[in-house]
Order: sequence, then structure tokens, then C-alpha cells
Amino acid sequence: MSLSCTGKHAALTAFIRQTFDGSLKEAGECLRHPYISPGGPYALSLWDWDSFWTVKAIIGISQKCGDEAFLQKIIPYAKGTFWNFLEHQGYDGALPIMLTGTVEDAFSSLAVKENNMAKPFIAQYGKMLLDNGLLSLDEITAAGAADKILKFHNCYDERYLHENTGLVFWAKDWGIGVDDDPTTWGRPDKSSANVFLNTFLYLDFLAAKELFAKLDRPEIVAGYESKIQRLHDAMQKYCWDEREKAFFTVDIQCNQNLAYNRMWGVMNEFLSPFWHCLKLKVLSWTTILPFYAGIGTQEQFKAFFRENMVPERLYSTYGVRSLSADEPMYAPEVVRGNPSNWLGPVWMITNFICWETFKKYGYQQEADKLADTIIDLLYQDMDANGCHHEYYSPESGQGICGNNFMSWNALAGLML
Repeated sequence: MSLSCTGKHAALTAFIRQTFDGSLKEAGECLRHPYISPGGPYALSLWDWDSFWTVKAIIGISQKCGDEAFLQKIIPYAKGTFWNFLEHQGYDGALPIMLTGTVEDAFSSLAVKENNMAKPFIAQYGKMLLDNGLLSLDEITAAGAADKILKFHNCYDERYLHENTGLVFWAKDWGIGVDDDPTTWGRPDKSSANVFLNTFLYLDFLAAKELFAKLDRPEIVAGYESKIQRLHDAMQKYCWDEREKAFFTVDIQCNQNLAYNRMWGVMNEFLSPFWHCLKLKVLSWTTILPFYAGIGTQEQFKAFFRENMVPERLYSTYGVRSLSADEPMYAPEVVRGNPSNWLGPVWMITNFICWETFKKYGYQQEADKLADTIIDLLYQDMDANGCHHEYYSPESGQGICGNNFMSWNALAGLML
């Protein structure tokens, strides 16, 4: 007799709790604190946004199960992850993308301003620990954590702010989370004001604002209110596309290119582009992120869902695709190695965020259906292979790559 979705969810949750020890890592030469790794092929690494989602999942699972012992076990590792990043902050506020026990800045984020740095999750991470009683305001104050977060955010504006739009951009096409996102990967340096980056910076600003409010620092709160409004307005103005009904990454390299001609003199002298960016209309899962952050309106989401959450585009039998099936670069079953393949496979982080967003905008039935789909997908993998994979085929439901991956797959434990 097959298990119900509830039974499969219970089995998944039990599996996560039983196998999560593989993600708990002890302090190493470069890391003074224990930490949480994604598991699988990344078992000895500490990554920026992976850590946030993994800890979010484990805290939630502990609370849902009433398992205080499990929560207490992971607290030192959850807090240690937070402190490990902040203790490796650069002089200008930069944080590393990835750390290991022996390598403190694999992507040279601290030493080279022309490189990317950590994705903006550190304030959200600190607030999550604080809100769940894993970290106190006294600890934050004593370690100067809030000021380090502020310095990190100021570094984002100093390094990557595009003045004409108010958006921030990726400096390079690596270390961007969604590794082979066609709107950044393979494109010129400093050209991609990616909707992923701007959305999560917006959310990190929101978390920092709340943190400084708790610390009673109104002047810092006011500064964050300005930053939050800037990003909100910029994404609505430059990223939303009324024709396609989606938020898109934009290319900000719209420059006046002057050249001398022996007959006419300076070419383009009076033809400067009055537009500040061009939308890169590639339909991927990241187009939903401004809705997840609450930036999109109810009417915009209704149009987005109607046009894009359909089988021939983002929605598949096995969950939401990471790239629309009608894009020419759609290749979900190709094992790309490094970078990982985001050209269509079903990723758990994608589907968890979609599930949360569906609920936010009142699409509860659709959220329930998606949860059933994801729980069934992971249960089948666990039952057949004794593990979870990093991502899955949207056409067959088979795991493609990265067996024994934990990371944000644990978020499935919250999807019921």
C-alpha cells in the first residue's frame, strides 16, 4: 500500500533528522567554529546562501517535530556558521563566498574588489538565529556583528551600485549561486544587474533594518529605509516587464560609444542612450523572486502566474523548472559539473520559494499541489536510492547529479 503525502512527509522528515549529522562539520584550521555544510560533493565547504536555507530548514523541522534535543545539537553549528563568515570579513566590509577548513577565501572576494563577494544573506541569517532564540542581542552587540553587517551592505553599494538605476550588479559571472544563469553567466563583467542579487539584497536590508531597530539605533534604521525603498522602486521600474508579465534581470552596460570619423568628426556625440538598461528576457525561476520578497503587486502576480506557471514554460510534472522549457538554452538533463546545471532541472530551493510565494499571494491550492509533488519526488529518490540528489529532471523525475546532497533539500521538511 502506498504512503499518503503525510506519510511520505513524515518519512522524509525522519530521514533528514537521521542523516543530518553528515552536514555537521567541526572547526578547522581557517574556521574557528563548527559549521554546517551542504553535504554530498560539497561536504567540506561552507557556502553563503546554502547555509541560510539549510539552517532555516533544520530549525523549522525541529520545531515542527517538537524535537528539542535535535535543535540543541545543531545550535553550535548554526551559530558557528554565522561567526565564521563575520570573522573573515575584509577591510572594506567584503565577506567570502565560500570557506573551508584550509582555504579562507577561495574566490578572492576580500583581496580583489573587481570580484564578486558573498551573496547577501548574512543579515537574514543573524535575524533568523535571533528570532528563534539561538542568538541573543547581547551576543550580537559584544561581537560587533551588527556593525559588520552594516559594513558588508555598504561594501555592496561601494563596489557594485549602478548609479543610474539604483540596482546592484554582479562583477563577474562566477560565485553567483545560480551558476549558469544565462543572464549573467558567459556575459561581460559588470553588466548583469541580476534580479536574484537585487531581491536578496532587498531582503537582507529588511532584516538589517529590523536588527538595528531592536538595537535602538534609529539613524541606521532610517538609512536602511532609504536603501529598501531604492531597491523596491528600481526593480519595479527597470525589472518588471508588462508585456511578458515577469521581473527580469537587466543589462546595465548601455553606454555612449564615441568614435572619430575623418568625414563627420566625433560619431554619436549627440546620441547618448537615454535608457539606463535593457531587460534580458530569459524566463527562469528567478523571475518569481521579487514576488517572494513582496515587491510585486497582487495584480502582477496574477498575470505572472497565468502566463508563466504553465507546463510549456516553468511548471513541470515534477515541480517548477529552473528555466522555462521554451527557452533555447533549456537543457535540464545535461550534467554540467561546475557550474551546476540551472538550465531547467527541478531544484528544491526553487520549489520551496515558489511554494512560499504561492501562499503569500493567496494561491493555497497551487501551493498544496506543489508541496505534494516535491514530497513525492524526494520520497521516491530516498526510497529507491537511499539519498537525495542536488537536482532532478523535470521530464522524468530522476536525480541528475550530486547524490547525498542535503543543503536546502531539507526545506521539503517544511512543505506541508
